[in-house]
Amino acid sequence: MIERRRFLAAGTAATVNAILPGCVQKPQPDTLRLPPHVGVNLAGAEFGMELPDFSNQNFGELHHQYTFNSLTTVRYFAERGVRTFRIPIAWERIQPTLGQDLNADYLSNLSLLLTWIHECQAEAIIDLHNYCRYRIEHHGQIVEALMGHSYDGKKLLTVDHLCDVWIRLSKHLAERPEVLAYGIMNEPHDLKGLDWNAASNRVVKAIRQVDQNRWIAVCGSSWASAARFPEANGKKAWIDDPTGRIVYEAHAYFDADQSGKYILSYDDELARDPDLANRPIRVLQPFADWCKANNVSGLVGEIGVPNSDPRWLELLSTACKVSRNAQVAISYWAAGEWWKEYPLSVQPNDWNEPLRPQMETILSTMSKQ
Repeated sequence: MIERRRFLAAGTAATVNAILPGCVQKPQPDTLRLPPHVGVNLAGAEFGMELPDFSNQNFGELHHQYTFNSLTTVRYFAERGVRTFRIPIAWERIQPTLGQDLNADYLSNLSLLLTWIHECQAEAIIDLHNYCRYRIEHHGQIVEALMGHSYDGKKLLTVDHLCDVWIRLSKHLAERPEVLAYGIMNEPHDLKGLDWNAASNRVVKAIRQVDQNRWIAVCGSSWASAARFPEANGKKAWIDDPTGRIVYEAHAYFDADQSGKYILSYDDELARDPDLANRPIRVLQPFADWCKANNVSGLVGEIGVPNSDPRWLELLSTACKVSRNAQVAISYWAAGEWWKEYPLSVQPNDWNEPLRPQMETILSTMSKQ
């Protein structure tokens, strides 16, 4: 799935200070069940992680390799009914030295983005967008260190490191009312023996030393696949958290390999799968049923379709019906000012432009009784 994000934006993101009128009202907190919000991923702060020379010692420059977007983008979506913003961030940028202090500049820019979200009476999910990996310089070379894996007899990245960064982050974010949830790790996959269920439990317990109130979003293993969720993670919910504020996160795309790259056209997909119309049910129902069986909150943290053919919207609508019926929250992939011609983008070209059809489909379908 990582390839769908390998999009290099050219130039510098414009700084926009215009304030658009009107914002949604912030929903009341629900300590028993995460409300089935409609959200959007606001991508940009994680851009550039795919560059060959990217590492904890060379993580790029703001406005050149990555961006936190603008107040205008936040207001654009908030005033049109978007409740939450899932904010992908790069571990290497927020903590350039594992186990040490957070990067003050990166944290400051994240805080500014959160202030904009607060002004719009919306909420944020902070997503550590690293796949259980961390790109680190080791013996003069850049290594994409896998959590728990040994390199030259040394584990460069451990579960303790993940606990540490979240303790530090939650200390900074615990008092910010607009922070709805901490997304502890995006799309763990190919873990080579690492027990993600045990690891994620440790991270949750570490966060609870600092913050008892925030929701914690826990992605499933195997790329957080909704279709493979029970198979990859077991039949039972695995997080032991007495606060009850745990939301399990899955991702859903509707191309043949569920990668979100959408290499084939709709017609090509249909020729290979005459039952394409029911693919969203096959993809999402296993996760929805798992959440219901375990009586837990669910979040489809990423879902997206191309703008190339309106028939993709029918699949998105079907997926939203599954999520709505299961009372599972949903967050579209993706908005962000650097996407340009990315076919899944819902970023407007003009601030007076209505919402893209993908977001209109989600909002209208999820709001129906």
